[in-house]
Amino acid sequence: MSVTHQLQVERLYRYTVPPGLETPISVATLPNARCRVRTERDDGPYLVAYSGPYGILEFSVRPLGESNETAHLCIDAATDGEGMQHVVDLRSTTQPTEKMPPPPARARTSQARDGRTIPPLELDDCLGLDDEELFARGYPPRPSPDLAPAAFVAWCRFVSAPFTFVEPHLVPRPDLTHTYRSLSGRDRDRNVEPLSLRESNNWSGYQLMGNPGTYDYVYGSWNVPGGGAGPFNPYTYSSFWIGLDGAGTPDLIQAGTESDGIVDPSQTVPVCTSVYYAWTCFLPQQWAAQQLVNFPVRIGDAIQCSVMVAADLNSGPVMNGQFGSFNISNQTTGSYTRILTARGSTAVSGSQAEWIMERPTKQGGHSDLATYGTATMKYPLAETANPVKWVGYLDANNDQITMVNPDEIPLSTVAAVDRDTMQFTWHKYN
Repeated sequence: MSVTHQLQVERLYRYTVPPGLETPISVATLPNARCRVRTERDDGPYLVAYSGPYGILEFSVRPLGESNETAHLCIDAATDGEGMQHVVDLRSTTQPTEKMPPPPARARTSQARDGRTIPPLELDDCLGLDDEELFARGYPPRPSPDLAPAAFVAWCRFVSAPFTFVEPHLVPRPDLTHTYRSLSGRDRDRNVEPLSLRESNNWSGYQLMGNPGTYDYVYGSWNVPGGGAGPFNPYTYSSFWIGLDGAGTPDLIQAGTESDGIVDPSQTVPVCTSVYYAWTCFLPQQWAAQQLVNFPVRIGDAIQCSVMVAADLNSGPVMNGQFGSFNISNQTTGSYTRILTARGSTAVSGSQAEWIMERPTKQGGHSDLATYGTATMKYPLAETANPVKWVGYLDANNDQITMVNPDEIPLSTVAAVDRDTMQFTWHKYN
């Protein structure tokens, strides 16, 4: 990464971390800096991350073995006029020392401390306030208590305690792009409609299929999956998201979390380094995903998310609305944010709603899929526009999508657990 100045300040961090377990690391650096997280080998694998408005960079490390030898990570941080380099020394054992203690715990809400505190709702207000009043007061969209009771209870748990509304700070990520659903070669050869069991080279999940104008809102809840890499697959990426459209349509409205990992196999004891973040995207006008740099997430955080077509910031679903509306809550940190993206001249089909694990596109091709293990999507619900009603992912015509490589070998599969839950399983990197 090029830096326009000559002076670089180095700060050294020295920690002991347990082998085989993922440990969060925080580094104090320049505010709103683009950071390259890498090993000491400058031409080795690296991840791009952002420090946020308070200059706190977060990532995770997971040593792949135990050793008293020291592994080195470097962080190159740069803004428009400044640069800084940091070195993190890691010792992979279960016995910390005075010189190399475990990493200190950091308060999870530090990046949102300037947000607006939203007071908790009483149950009567959870049931009695209309959607417009809830939006105007800063609360996330409410699932129907009658038609989506389990999702409504999860929403009530979040709004019944104080939380922080975060004004979103978005940064485009042109290095990673999220694309429309692609068909595998075998599915293209079948050329038969409809087929409920589908294959794709970049998606796995469930997708409701309907006529144009059917869906205007989609909801889901999940815990952020891991983002692991291996010695023979040093760059890996995965995106877990919900969305509208994207299969043979001009539009795709989507929001989710990213889980990426790298490993440098040249290290004596390889260390998997991972970054996690929330993002939104509205294709085709946003060709790059928009990372929320002031809305931190970690592996395991409980996320509630919805996307819709809306008339304005305080609007519920409106099929001919002029905006894509994205609502993301992190129940673990007690943070919530809402983003509007202008629709412009894009025709929103509203024919599909989906819950997807994706391997994004990098440098023109599909990335290796990060080793997320298993991941669960809860309360996968969509709203129909006319008549207005809530439907589950098994309640309408759907495609069950398996992600496959060019040889038709599964990389990621999905299965129904019950009407409120689907489970994804990782199989291969590529």
